[in-house]
Amino acid sequence: MNPDTPKTHDRNAGSRAAEARRARTALAAYFFVTGALLPVWASRIPAVTAQAGVGPDALGIALLGLGVAAAATARAGGAVLDRLGPRLAVVPAALTASTALVLPGTASGPVALTASLVVLGTCQSFLNVCVNTQAAHLQRFQGRSMLSTFHAFVSVGGCAGALTGVASTHLGLDPLTTFQAAGLALAALALGAARPFLRGMPRTEGAPRGARAGGGPRFRPSASPMVLLLGGLALAGVLAESAVQDWSALFTQQSVGAGETMAGSAFAAFTVAMACGRLMGDRLALLLGRTLLVRAGAATALGGFVLALSMPFAPATLAGFSLVGLGLSCVVPQILSAAADLDPDRVGRNMGTVASIGYIGPLVGSPIIGAVASHSGVGAGLVLPAGLMVVLALSAGLLAPGRARVNV
Repeated sequence: MNPDTPKTHDRNAGSRAAEARRARTALAAYFFVTGALLPVWASRIPAVTAQAGVGPDALGIALLGLGVAAAATARAGGAVLDRLGPRLAVVPAALTASTALVLPGTASGPVALTASLVVLGTCQSFLNVCVNTQAAHLQRFQGRSMLSTFHAFVSVGGCAGALTGVASTHLGLDPLTTFQAAGLALAALALGAARPFLRGMPRTEGAPRGARAGGGPRFRPSASPMVLLLGGLALAGVLAESAVQDWSALFTQQSVGAGETMAGSAFAAFTVAMACGRLMGDRLALLLGRTLLVRAGAATALGGFVLALSMPFAPATLAGFSLVGLGLSCVVPQILSAAADLDPDRVGRNMGTVASIGYIGPLVGSPIIGAVASHSGVGAGLVLPAGLMVVLALSAGLLAPGRARVNV
């Protein structure tokens, strides 16, 4: 047996540090998978609806089913993870979600499409809660903020998923082949990341400490007022993100007169700016604190909306949506971090509740924006997410360090 010399101790410490880095990289891969799933499906919506013989009304019902399933799963899944811990759930959740991606490609009618999207929404939402809960446990374990950086890989995954769909269209692949190829690639990534993830990720399994210590859990309300308030902020942030995703290209075409390529560049600029902002987010949280970071981000996004909506020129529109992406980039990750820090025994439940409320944003936002846009133009509809930036800026005090704090 080797003596416990300083050299041996340093070597062991270095080995543990390398193992922890590999585990963080593996967790980033699962965030990538989480971000890639729905954009692959969304990029092939026209082909799927044509194949399934589904019109706009039936598609709307199917998409509503996806959103409702995602919201319900986020809340219930968080409670399960508080009991079992997220570490052992991440890998099977990623594999199941990658498999579920294939289902919309097999749909042959409105009922089948709705059912397939409910399953996909359920699986992707549970994976989303798993990776975010695991990241929250990890940043608490290591004593530094990490969630914004991990969310950058959601943005990167979203870009990769959308590009996969576009490439498959140009190659003439049918939706089922596209989803099978993408699902297989994402499942392979999930399997490849499993060993370093499971070996290096700290264990958090087990019932809450209150249940272990006293023979039974203390009674607590299902969601505290603070969690609900944070959920409201998440709703505003997610609604704004989805509004740009759904309407920026159409706005650029209608209001600026841009071609299809330039119109698509508006959302691309938003996505790239969001990914860059999230890569810097954890360091900015150290420098500014959560409250100031979210407040500054909301103000930046508001300025981007004003620039894009008030100046009908393509460069101004691209710059405006880039500012929106940069401003929104750290909002939702910081809200989720604050929710995780409220109670270490209810990390999954609190984050799941906040995420489930956030999922409501697109469900209510898209119909409202669409109704306004049909009467007054897309620009008028985008005033809604712009106004919510004011609400976010004024309400950022809910993230004050006294309520929830993680040091970087």
